[in-house]
Amino acid sequence: MDLQHRWLSTAVDVLKISGDLPQKWWGVIEGRYSEKQRHYHTLRHLEEMFQHFDKYFKKLNQPELVVLAIFFHDIIYDPKANDNEEESAEVFSQFSKEAGNLEADKTDAVMKWILQTKSHSVKENSDNDLQFFLDMDMAVLGRPSEGYKKYADQIREEYIHIPDPEYKKRRSAVLRGFCQRQRIFATDEFHEMYHDIAIQNLKTEILCLEK
Repeated sequence: MDLQHRWLSTAVDVLKISGDLPQKWWGVIEGRYSEKQRHYHTLRHLEEMFQHFDKYFKKLNQPELVVLAIFFHDIIYDPKANDNEEESAEVFSQFSKEAGNLEADKTDAVMKWILQTKSHSVKENSDNDLQFFLDMDMAVLGRPSEGYKKYADQIREEYIHIPDPEYKKRRSAVLRGFCQRQRIFATDEFHEMYHDIAIQNLKTEILCLEK
């Protein structure tokens, strides 16, 4: 299922949003994720997340909310800003208000999940759907080595405004933080499938950054 079909199917068939609103917001989503400053955080990133979504769909309690979180979690992405997650959550809030039929607790949940992508840190007893959503976002760390290198290169392109020495220092610190976690992935499914290769990828990139 392509992204537009998935969005319209969720908005119209599941959320029962009528009129021009679903198509209007697809235009917003497509436009935002196609911005020129994006190299990794693009529509392709959403497609990859939905591949995992389809695989674990039956394990989700409210899959329609996970769909919304995926579509909106990076809708605002300015590599020079530090409030992208907050701004993305606000855009989702705007969509929810325009839709008019999404309960407040569901809107709050999706906004909370989007905000959690800032740290990708969850407690063991946190919401099941939140755990799967964050793992879908982090699964790139478990790509085969060549795929991971492509991801790392794309991230560097997004932060091209940062001088190389400073970028290497910051990026290395972030990666070391992930390596020091007992678990990178919240769910057992993603942990078992991707943890070991993710650690290897992170260590390899750190070595390259610190040469």
